[in-house]
Amino acid sequence: SGSSSRAAPLSWKRERRTASSESSKMSMEAWEDTIYVSGLPKDVTEQRLLDFFGQIGIIKEGKGKDKGKKKVWIYKDKSTGLPKGDATVSYEDPNGASGAVKWFNNKPFENNGDPIQVSIAERKVSDRGFGNRGGGGYRGGRGG
Repeated sequence: SGSSSRAAPLSWKRERRTASSESSKMSMEAWEDTIYVSGLPKDVTEQRLLDFFGQIGIIKEGKGKDKGKKKVWIYKDKSTGLPKGDATVSYEDPNGASGAVKWFNNKPFENNGDPIQVSIAERKVSDRGFGNRGGGGYRGGRGG
């Protein structure tokens, strides 16, 4: 009986719709000096991120009112205010960010627990041609 092994049809109609058709106003660009980290423990702190990711390069400092404050951002759940387990870390130098991806991706955070995912961050760029370098890029204020 050959009827039991019928393959599912491969022609899924939906997969042809690319993201670019929906988001014509925004495009993504690599944010070369910044890494995006996911899979972090929920109790992660900025200091722990600085200690861990600072092993591979110098973490960038903010400018203006954030002067002296390192550029580490922990994403928080809007309803609970608790960390969601992902963060961005900005390095002084893109080599720090690419080194962090090579060194820390798929390794446990603080040599402990599940492996984390580390990649070069992307940010949304408006197609209206804003050429401003160094815009903050971080959405929302503290304490969402």
